[in-house]
Amino acid sequence: MKRNIPDGLSIYLDLVRLAAAFIVLFTHAWPFLFPQHPLPWPGHSAVVIFFVLSGFVISHAARPDLGLHGYALHRIARIYPVVLAAALLSIGIAGAGIPNIIHYGSPRGSDWQDIGINLAFLGQSWTDVAMPYVGTLWSLDYEIWYYILFGLWCYYRSFPLLACAALVAGPKILLLMPVWLLGVVLHRKMVPLKPRYALSLFVVSLAAGLAFFWFDAGIQIREAMRVLSPWLIQVTQGSNQFVGDFILGLIVALNFLAAGSLGMKLALKFKTVIRYLSSFTFSLYVFHLPLAVILWNGLHVRSAPVFFGLLMAGVWILGTLTERRTAWYRSKLSKIWPNKKTAAVHDPLPIEAAGADEHRPAGHATGVDVAKQPRERLAS
Repeated sequence: MKRNIPDGLSIYLDLVRLAAAFIVLFTHAWPFLFPQHPLPWPGHSAVVIFFVLSGFVISHAARPDLGLHGYALHRIARIYPVVLAAALLSIGIAGAGIPNIIHYGSPRGSDWQDIGINLAFLGQSWTDVAMPYVGTLWSLDYEIWYYILFGLWCYYRSFPLLACAALVAGPKILLLMPVWLLGVVLHRKMVPLKPRYALSLFVVSLAAGLAFFWFDAGIQIREAMRVLSPWLIQVTQGSNQFVGDFILGLIVALNFLAAGSLGMKLALKFKTVIRYLSSFTFSLYVFHLPLAVILWNGLHVRSAPVFFGLLMAGVWILGTLTERRTAWYRSKLSKIWPNKKTAAVHDPLPIEAAGADEHRPAGHATGVDVAKQPRERLAS
């Protein structure tokens, strides 16, 4: 029996990733926009949500018929237009001599070495080098290596090559890969729940996630581990909340599992709006920091409504030129880099069918009969 991602779950995931991107934005912008009203925005928790979402979406996009070439082409066409635009912004801001606004990202401004390292997604491999003015790219350095390792496992299962890729990625990145894999397992093993159980799980997981953040459970776990092994916490700097991150990732995965059986009819009423706004999520996540630098320290915009309005306009323009033109970039890249052979396929986890296209999910075991659910797009 062919199965499909439920329409309501697809919309819910879009809504969650949009909310997570705004949480990261406010984590960075709130302190200088509203210093008199500090709020503890859960930026780190939002990144954990992104990791689980990413694993789910990439598992969905990695169709067996796609092959390693198609898989790589899809990922490159989606990621590099945004990252290259961010690099150009970094160079432009540095050239104008505009100072940074946050404590991470290169304090000396943009230089070719830092930008080059991040364009190769090596900024977090055995080191900690942020792209100047675009500090949020650290998490993408993690995800890219998850894409590479997962792609090799699916399409070209060479254990020496996997070992080499893991070695280049480094222990810090590998330490959080189980969080990302929670999304993969959720996608491949999702089962339907009875409505009353799904609703209970949804409410409990939501409450657990909020409590986890509010009581700084991840930090509390890390500090308890520091007492037992200070060396371990020091050498895993950047990923040293890995135990708490996995627990939070598990809570997030359970929430998604419950949402898949609830229908999410309220979210479906705003389907068109959510779909459109969420199509700028990647752009919002990557571009908000360099745009904030330009507005705050370059143009000296101090009115919060004007600042926010101009920042959203900048994200819309840049997102329209990059993220929302993924299909166009993919078509151009496929002409430059045509597929000359079909790669062997090794599916890492059993699924019942392959599906047709990453933007038209079909055939994945998510617990809902395709005959009862319309096909729905899930951005990847």
